Amino acid sequence: MNFCSFAWRCGALLLLLAFFTPAVAPAADMPSAVRLVLARIGPLMTAKDYVKASEIIQTALAKKETRHPELFFALGNCLMLRGEQKAAIKAYTQAVTLDSGHSLAWLNLAKAYYEVRQYQEAGRCFARGYGADGGKQADTLYFSAAAYLMAGAYSEAITSFQQLFAAHAKAIKPEWREHYIHALISGGKSKQALPLIRELVAQATGDRKLQWQEILLAQYVQLRMHKEALGYSRELTDQQPGEARWWKALAHIQLSANHLEDAVATLTVYSYLKPLSREETRLLADLYLQAGIPVKAAPLYAQQLKSHPDAQVSLRLAMAYRQMDQADLALQTLESAKGKDTDPRLLMLQGELSYALNRYGLAADSYRQAARLRGSHQGQSWLMAGYAAMQGQDLGASREALTQAARFDKEKKAARLALDHINQSMVQ
Repeated sequence: MNFCSFAWRCGALLLLLAFFTPAVAPAADMPSAVRLVLARIGPLMTAKDYVKASEIIQTALAKKETRHPELFFALGNCLMLRGEQKAAIKAYTQAVTLDSGHSLAWLNLAKAYYEVRQYQEAGRCFARGYGADGGKQADTLYFSAAAYLMAGAYSEAITSFQQLFAAHAKAIKPEWREHYIHALISGGKSKQALPLIRELVAQATGDRKLQWQEILLAQYVQLRMHKEALGYSRELTDQQPGEARWWKALAHIQLSANHLEDAVATLTVYSYLKPLSREETRLLADLYLQAGIPVKAAPLYAQQLKSHPDAQVSLRLAMAYRQMDQADLALQTLESAKGKDTDPRLLMLQGELSYALNRYGLAADSYRQAARLRGSHQGQSWLMAGYAAMQGQDLGASREALTQAARFDKEKKAARLALDHINQSMVQ
């Protein structure tokens, strides 16, 4: 929802409602000196000579007998129309200080605060204006709630909306309910908003319905209502099978529930309805790999590598080839991988594949390269480099790597056993 747009409309409406009338039609019980000033500025206001009108009012306000709330109100109007909102705030504040029941002054003070983006003060003044007018105008109370919402004062906004719905049930507009829902969600009361969202889903049509369906589903997810989220997303795909967004949402919900095979099937359907983005392609490939379907994952990873070389994608493609018993292809992928020399994961996998293919020299080199890169993998890398060199009959290189591995607590025992084996072999 675009709160800014509706709030600006609120301000424009207030300007039309609150200005001028008191200045051209002074109350009968008003002091004659004040009525005379208002009568003098009436034609000036009509002629839009706000500067001259302001001067007359300020001259009058300098006199004790004419320091009247109606003159401060009229001065505030002149200043507002001249675009001097901060000065207008001071004038309106004087008006409501002298007469706390001056509803129009409260409303224009609220508008002035709104225009200088002091939304919380605007909300407070709208509420005071609503009360000063006897609580008659539903719009005014709505403006208070809306301004609080703009300010991020969600508790106050919620209270104002609730007061509005209780006092003016027949005047409620659909968009007011929508903004109340946003106040509840933003104010951490999403569960309280759920019945209202369901109502809107039932009533809305077209794009508005889709929007509120998305909001309802998002709330189920955020509130960790897993059963409701899964059930509702399935309901949406059944009702609107051609709407791609519901399949995407269902796939993510299935993923969060660790239903990998279901997520693979759902995301595959989604790919038929809408071309996958790079991130979605990667996700589908990852799901295929995790679900033990490397033959589906490999072409997706290969497609991504052509346009966006990436170490993580290279690693995943190599893992897919390994699961397909295509170790040579896996090694080729790793050898040409971008950033291989600085990524221990790629080097470790290259060492593992080389070892499995009895290419012990290449395996030892790969493990040694990985071991020289800082990280929790170093002990294991040195140990495997030692084993690979031992298998390749390079006992000197093996002893050197195993000595390094023995410096790490986790690998110490295995490294020492291997070193003892090498020493015995060399003695024999």
